[in-house]
Amino acid sequence: MPRPPSPVMMVHFDYYPKDRTRLHALEHRLATAIKRAGAGELGETELHIDGNDGYLYMYGPDADKLYAVTGPILRASPMMAGAEVTTHHGARAQTFGLTDQRAR
Repeated sequence: MPRPPSPVMMVHFDYYPKDRTRLHALEHRLATAIKRAGAGELGETELHIDGNDGYLYMYGPDADKLYAVTGPILRASPMMAGAEVTTHHGARAQTFGLTDQRAR
């Protein structure tokens, strides 16, 4: 299945350079879970050069399935405290806090 032209889910999070090792471990857990579930793939991770925030990009046919697979992993990571998730459903996007009750 070809990758959609844009991510269907992205996570905006606070990032500090000291977190690089923990971030790589989180990326590995996410990529493995997404692949096992057949939900798509983890794309690139964008880290801003000033070292204060970043984005995880995920691709797949169904943003809700991606969130169902990755949400528990993201919520369990202390690095993701305060993160915002944006899911794309065609032209419609929804942004919510990772710990927002509506997101579960």
